[in-house]
Amino acid sequence: MTAREALRAGLMTALRPALTPLGVALFDAVPVRASVPQAVLGEPSDSDWGAAGIEGRELRVALTLTDEGEQPRRLRACVQAVEAIGLPEILADGWRVAGLSVTATRMAKTGARWTASVEWRARLWRTGQ
Repeated sequence: MTAREALRAGLMTALRPALTPLGVALFDAVPVRASVPQAVLGEPSDSDWGAAGIEGRELRVALTLTDEGEQPRRLRACVQAVEAIGLPEILADGWRVAGLSVTATRMAKTGARWTASVEWRARLWRTGQ
């Protein structure tokens, strides 16, 4: 399993209990048909973060949240819940989390819909090499 796959699986597992109580459906790709509120986890970008004898990857990934309404109250609650998630120390296939941090949060309104995005930087290294 690649670092990208391990990170996506870990984030999906961590995000589901944060978003479900708020009534938000979580998807790992843009849904063809889905009502709002919804959240879509994007594809991570991936770069080397290794050292001599250590396989490491730095990944950046964004979650896009969409809702409707006059005010973004539920969307703000979703952003707060998402920003507070954590990952287990070890992900699938021996990938260890060296760090996970929120790098940017944005919110905008387009027509009747509100959209927010939360972006993370994750640093992973593989154990047992």
